[in-house]
Amino acid sequence: MKEPLAESFSSCVLLINPTRYPKYVKILKKIVKKTNIPLVIESKNKEHFIEAVEDFYNSELKHLIVWGGDGTAHLAINALMKSRSKFPERGNKAIGFLRGGSGNGIQDSYEVPITIRNQLKVYGESLKNNYTQSVDLLKLRYGGEEIYGQLVGVGFDSYVLKRREMRKIKRGKNKHQIKSGLFNYMVSVLITYLKDYDNIYKDFIVELYNGKYAFRGTRVNAEFPVEYFKREVHCPMIELGTRPYYGKMFKICPDVVCNDGYMDVYLFNLSDKLSIVTNLPYLWNGWHHRINKKFAKRKKPIIERYEVKKAKIISSIPFFYHIDGELMEAEQDDNDQYSITLEVAPEAISFIVPGTFYRKFHPFDGI
Repeated sequence: MKEPLAESFSSCVLLINPTRYPKYVKILKKIVKKTNIPLVIESKNKEHFIEAVEDFYNSELKHLIVWGGDGTAHLAINALMKSRSKFPERGNKAIGFLRGGSGNGIQDSYEVPITIRNQLKVYGESLKNNYTQSVDLLKLRYGGEEIYGQLVGVGFDSYVLKRREMRKIKRGKNKHQIKSGLFNYMVSVLITYLKDYDNIYKDFIVELYNGKYAFRGTRVNAEFPVEYFKREVHCPMIELGTRPYYGKMFKICPDVVCNDGYMDVYLFNLSDKLSIVTNLPYLWNGWHHRINKKFAKRKKPIIERYEVKKAKIISSIPFFYHIDGELMEAEQDDNDQYSITLEVAPEAISFIVPGTFYRKFHPFDGI
């Protein structure tokens, strides 16, 4: 790493979650020695991690770089938002994410490169040139607290996470704890598909507020305004996001704009198991327009897309959902139903982003 970029890190704290991939932590720490990062913290546990974020926010330093996966990023975002409410006089600070997990959906969404050296090189450039972008977050209440994230899923992907947790508990009892890596996630996907698929279909009521129906097709785009819209659905998956990627380059919300003040809501109207298999490459790459073209020809329900400021998902029976890959269970509301309510927190947090990402949102800088 060249010296000018090494000097760019003087305003940083590097926070490492070492629970995954310890050999890569050693590589990271070796490379970091060539920078002038004033504080490198290797967290001992969840509580220590949160405490480190709070200490950073109450310090004079301006930038936090976190090494970890989607779960670590989710924890860091929420710790940062809570710290900001404790120390409002410190103003708005920025956070960036290195790739330290098996999925890295948040890193994919903001074009963070693959290798550790390239990541640090890119962030050095970003810090030198103040490449930060204010982005939207999703906000919900759980257990009396506000929880923030960028992606919420109901249905198939939450069942996969539930399966993975069940496997971890089962293996743990046999003293063979499994990890949360990509292989074990894909095993859980297969088990869910073979054993749980028919149980995934539930009747939901989806309430949408203040936005629009926004269909994107190969030749035709279609929109109509939504002040309040209620849909009764029976589909295997519902996704709500302010970022496009989930897991390993899975473009689940392909049309998201990270700072437009809206969440994208997708209702995946896939009627049977075969629809998943035959359309898997399209689903993975976010080519919903190709699926919808086929479905419309066959007079099948299409994948619906909405851009709204608020959404509520309601069921008469309990259901699981995830926020940024963290599994949660819907709470019972005052009407004895189970529901989650999500709102957009516009430009709620500043991310340190690579120059390639920044220049797309600031095309006229330097002209």
